[in-house]
Amino acid sequence: MNYLAHALLAEPYAHSLIGNIAGDLVKGPLSQHRLHPRVADGVRRHRRVDVLTDRHDAYRSLRSLFPEGERRYSGLVLDVLFDHYLVRHWQRFTDWQRDAFLEGTYRVLRENPQLLPSGLALVAKRWTDADWLRVYETREGVVAVLERLAQRLKRPVALASMLDIADEHAGEFDRGFLHVFTDVQRGINA
Repeated sequence: MNYLAHALLAEPYAHSLIGNIAGDLVKGPLSQHRLHPRVADGVRRHRRVDVLTDRHDAYRSLRSLFPEGERRYSGLVLDVLFDHYLVRHWQRFTDWQRDAFLEGTYRVLRENPQLLPSGLALVAKRWTDADWLRVYETREGVVAVLERLAQRLKRPVALASMLDIADEHAGEFDRGFLHVFTDVQRGINA
């Protein structure tokens, strides 16, 4: 799951939303960070979502569709793709109107700078100004995200070209997402 999914899976209060969005930016033990306790709870929730996703049989099955040499990076591709699929199936998982949800998310980030972990504080204004959660609406946006991710890897990997596998198995990827997200949403709220 990527940022949009983590935001949607947060508990319905600002601290949880911030912690869930910041989860990938907060590395190592939480005791090393100066986080508000409820933001730390959000980071823990983010990490539980990641564990539930990574252990899910359907997620593992989708990863196995990538060629062996690319499988190491398939999780990055799936995380971004899952946000794209979430946009497609938004009303299936929430009663929120997506535009209102996005604006509310940006408002929480803008209005609570004192709660933002340092990694998120560095990028929050740029992200909200750019309406970054809307990028998942289009394939072009997904490609752009994957190209930016590829630039941060130690060795060059054409992450965007890995979308061809998802195109070849479009139905399987869509069904896999629905299965994983349904189970993760249920599991995280249990």
